[in-house]
Amino acid sequence: MKELGTVFIGVPRGKILKTGERIYTGDIVEVEVVDKETVAIEGLKERKNLLPQPPVANADTLAITMSWRKPPFSNRILDGLLAQAEFFDIEPLIIINKQDLVRKREEAPLQRWSELYQKIGYRVLLTSAKTGFGIEDLAEALKGQLVVFAGPSGTGKSSLLNALIPGALLKVAPVSKKLEKGRHTTTEVRLLPNPRGGWLADTPGFQKVDLPRWVATESLPALFRDFRGFRCEFNNCWHKNEPGCGVRQAVDSGNVSPHRYASYLFWLSKSLEHDRQLL
Repeated sequence: MKELGTVFIGVPRGKILKTGERIYTGDIVEVEVVDKETVAIEGLKERKNLLPQPPVANADTLAITMSWRKPPFSNRILDGLLAQAEFFDIEPLIIINKQDLVRKREEAPLQRWSELYQKIGYRVLLTSAKTGFGIEDLAEALKGQLVVFAGPSGTGKSSLLNALIPGALLKVAPVSKKLEKGRHTTTEVRLLPNPRGGWLADTPGFQKVDLPRWVATESLPALFRDFRGFRCEFNNCWHKNEPGCGVRQAVDSGNVSPHRYASYLFWLSKSLEHDRQLL
């Protein structure tokens, strides 16, 4: 088991079979070697977190991979993924890939978006898997951790992993010219060894964030970290039209981005609609 690169087939037995508990990518398990190809999974260590979409346990970092173009940057998708990372207590890292496609006139708005999220307290890295721009900084930021790559299809997650792991040769596919959306090339969650230490998870891409499915509506206001420093008259304030709302006052005074606030209202409406459908 100490040999690097040794692969075993894990077969659940004992307590795992009795409880019917599922085992996810990233789980730490207790095993007994059966033969040179097989181990029996006897127990499951307590998880520090479990990300349901994509399903990965014990993640240290959620590497949210967006692209500036092809497919176009979407702050609403990004904000939904950030809220999900906050909810499951996983530190996010924002990657804006495909910098080779950024036009001269787009450099200023890209810089403004990057500065916005850095001001909130998020790490932001600009990369290009095609040219190698930013890959060294990305590799340094990820070492020694279990990192989950997540984000819309076509943003270059598998291409980044190919750049980070020599010889990985993960399948990639071009973006649909008609829809400017990515095509799914990863169909399962896989942990790949990081040459600098730790693990990198390649995950299926998805076009939209199903935030209401995973996150309780009442939790949403606290998941926008730039809202936390402002006090409201009511403890259960939805930051919509309640009197004495500190967040709306902060938006009016320029201390909270109107783009982030619009994203919050979008996800709040989606969550409330989801709740009504469950009644």
